[in-house]
Parts: sequence; structure tokens; C-alpha cells
Amino acid sequence: MTSFEATLDDAFDELEAKLGRPPNSDEEVELRERLFQSWLESKRFDELIEYVHDHYELEGGFGDSSIISEALRKEGDLSRIERLFVGLLKSRKKAFARVWAQAQEGHIGAMRDSAKFAAAIMEAYAGLYHGYWSLENEAGKDRVKGEMLHFQAHRRDKPASRSRRSDA
Repeated sequence: MTSFEATLDDAFDELEAKLGRPPNSDEEVELRERLFQSWLESKRFDELIEYVHDHYELEGGFGDSSIISEALRKEGDLSRIERLFVGLLKSRKKAFARVWAQAQEGHIGAMRDSAKFAAAIMEAYAGLYHGYWSLENEAGKDRVKGEMLHFQAHRRDKPASRSRRSDA
């Protein structure tokens, strides 16, 4: 459990005690958003990056990642923007690689999972690209765009050879 999650759990317990009942879903969301915002304002970026890597390891988290990235952009902190998105890319690519061979053989579950992981990879690449774009780093943008194109080409299916039928 990350330090953000532990703090969130403690805050949840405090809110439950204060209310005398478990918080409803709206109250849970508000509590999390307030804590997340306060950590951003306190510049607890490393802990928030750790949370994103843990909580959104395989998919999701675009909103949280974008918010953290924007705060880091305002700080001019490209190295943390890179760490945020490269960490997501690493775990998502590893998950994709685990299922891709089976997907190519037609395993339905692996096909579904590989599509999901591929989308999550491209989402992380888009976040990284935006980080470079926001800091006007042309070399970074070019590198990420090249990696995105390489990833797409690497996983592109080769057309299956089909025998031609004569309808005559």
C-alpha cells in the first residue's frame, strides 16, 4: 500500500467515525479528491507518482496522471513527468507482452487483454508526449512519436494468406 493510500484509508476511517456511518460514494470521491489536491499543493509528487504506478499499473489513471503532469509542468520538472509515464509504460508493456503471443494464436481472452493493454500503453505514451509538448521539448516529442509508431507497427498483424476462390 502506498503512503497516499494509507493516508486515504486513515482519512476514510476518520470520516466514518465523524459521520457515525460509512461514507457514501460521493463523500468517498470528495475525500479522495481533497486529499489528492492537498498533496499536489504540498508538492508530494514522488508519493503521488508511486500511487499512480501502483493503483493504475495496467490501465486507467489518465485523469490523475494528467493532473500530476500539469503540476510538474508548472514546476518545469520534466524528469518526474518522464518517471510518471515511463513507469506506466513499463508495467503496461510487460502485461501486453505476456498475452500477445496467445492473442496472435486466436485466444479470445488474450485478444481482449492485449487490446486493453495496447490502449493503456498508447494512453501513457500520449501523456508523455503531452508532457514534452507542454515544455516545448521537440526531441522528446519526436522520440515518443517514434516509439508510438514502432509499437503500433510491431504489433500489426500480417494479413493471413487466403486462397483465391473462383466464382466462375
